[in-house]
Amino acid sequence: MSILPLGHLSFTKADINVLVEAGNALVDDRLAGSCVPVEIDNGEVVVAILDQDDDYLLCAFGKDRGWYCVYDSEWSVIARSQFIQDVMDVLPEITVSDRRSAANAA
Repeated sequence: MSILPLGHLSFTKADINVLVEAGNALVDDRLAGSCVPVEIDNGEVVVAILDQDDDYLLCAFGKDRGWYCVYDSEWSVIARSQFIQDVMDVLPEITVSDRRSAANAA
């Protein structure tokens, strides 16, 4: 038995707008460098959030068979939910862990 969430299987324009707005708030707070929607190889759109120098991916938001997902820089799923707010809740932790990693590398 397979369970499919209610709603769209891929991102809607509204989904992308909500995620870009949240990502841009991180950019405004100087916790990220940029937030951009990107079309990936399979034609799907993800919303990518880059580090402060725009050198590497902090995380990307996507949708997999109707589930909202957050992927790390190696495309491993770090959060998955039927609700967009649940995956957006990882944003503060993503930026805090990035600053810890940068501090440890210095």
